Amino acid sequence: MSEKLEINIIYAEEDNKPILQNRGWVSYFEKFLYMMLKQTMNRKIQINLISDAEGNDAESKGIYIPVLSPDFILSGACLDRIENLFIVNKTDKIQDRIFPVFKSSLSYIDIPEKLRALRGYIFYLNSENQEQELLDFFSKEAEKGYWMKMVDLCFDIYETILNMNQKNKGDKEHGRKAIYLAETGQDLSGARNIIKRELTRHGYEVYPKSLLPHNVSDVKKSIKEDLLKCTFSIHMIGASYGTIPNGTESSIMDIQNVLASEYAEKNPQKFNRLIWISPGLKFASEKQKSFIHNIKRDDKASFGAEVLQTSLEDFKNTLWEELLDKGLNRKLRNTFHNKEQDKAIIYLIYDEIDSNEVESIKKEILQYDVELIVLDNKGELMDLRNKHIDALKEMDAAIVFQKNVNNQWVYMKLLDLLKAPGFGRSKPILGKLFKSKLAKGSEDEYISRYEVEVDVNKNSKILSKFINDIKLAFENSQSKMAAKS
Repeated sequence: MSEKLEINIIYAEEDNKPILQNRGWVSYFEKFLYMMLKQTMNRKIQINLISDAEGNDAESKGIYIPVLSPDFILSGACLDRIENLFIVNKTDKIQDRIFPVFKSSLSYIDIPEKLRALRGYIFYLNSENQEQELLDFFSKEAEKGYWMKMVDLCFDIYETILNMNQKNKGDKEHGRKAIYLAETGQDLSGARNIIKRELTRHGYEVYPKSLLPHNVSDVKKSIKEDLLKCTFSIHMIGASYGTIPNGTESSIMDIQNVLASEYAEKNPQKFNRLIWISPGLKFASEKQKSFIHNIKRDDKASFGAEVLQTSLEDFKNTLWEELLDKGLNRKLRNTFHNKEQDKAIIYLIYDEIDSNEVESIKKEILQYDVELIVLDNKGELMDLRNKHIDALKEMDAAIVFQKNVNNQWVYMKLLDLLKAPGFGRSKPILGKLFKSKLAKGSEDEYISRYEVEVDVNKNSKILSKFINDIKLAFENSQSKMAAKS
């Protein structure tokens, strides 16, 4: 892919006032977006910043990212540019090339009408899923509310570019499995985003693809249309009753469950459901308790569904077993061998930029009686991601290596290790090590935030102890399994 990719960021000048080192929110967003896209695709990238202070209009090519905020909505120039995109591209599917980014919270009615039906990327939630405009991009809050959303955005841009280059795009999409991942209350929005991200990376079409409408009749119409495209629905129910559309007293979660149940009843052979109820319902409202009681007691409310009330990790494992083990995407589980395991498996994770420096680490590990997984960092993103996920499921322990690669790459890989139990692992992780001289002085932060051991030394003393500990833990686990059998 040598062709240049143009990305046009449309924003209000007020949203780019300096906040740190004379850079504003939009300027930082541009910097991080460019950095992560360069890691995602092998293509020249040009990002154009187009503020409401600029006199020129956005050109009708490339990708468009409107940065939505109250100041954007008050800017006639920004709104005119969005309208102009649709006017100039009447015969083109311009909506496929627009990725609305929400810098701040907006009510549904304030969102420009042309953008309401598009998938949006919310960049203003903290680690507790509370509304908070994020200005410290390297804080704990930013991990979930900023960097995970940045990964989603880059991945979706990448997939859009692939689709634009596919001559038979319609045939390609027709062959993909589609899943309805029901909207949740705010308390589970983070968990839903993680599951959505992994479903997408396993090759599934995930619905709904955009914000749901504001009134009940349009909500029901949209849900029914999406369910017709799907073979499976997932409902995650927590303590929050969720958003209530105009014209009803039922929440969107309740409406989605009713309509999915009705659809399953009419199509029992081709549609299945999975309902997960959080065990932590101490602060649930009476209305939410009634909704949950109805699901548990009313066969009609849970028709066609397996209902679980377990830990979130157990739910994720069950989900992947349903989707992967039962054939919807079985081939992804067979990337690595399924032979009898007699050695501990260590997954060494590194970026291509550190290929030369990591060779000494490989040699050190191979001196021990362990199996080593390393991945070729060349190829298409989907293939690399699938191999990475399979390695996370296969490994007993992992080592993340950093020499020259940037910290954002490190954060993403360490987050993957935290999420690894949700990828369908059938065994515990015996250990995680982050080896990087650049982490010196921040060891405690990495340990508490990512639950990893940290090695900042030039010598191999800590690495050697780590591998020996993994070998011992593996031998103990094998002995316990043998004793049980």
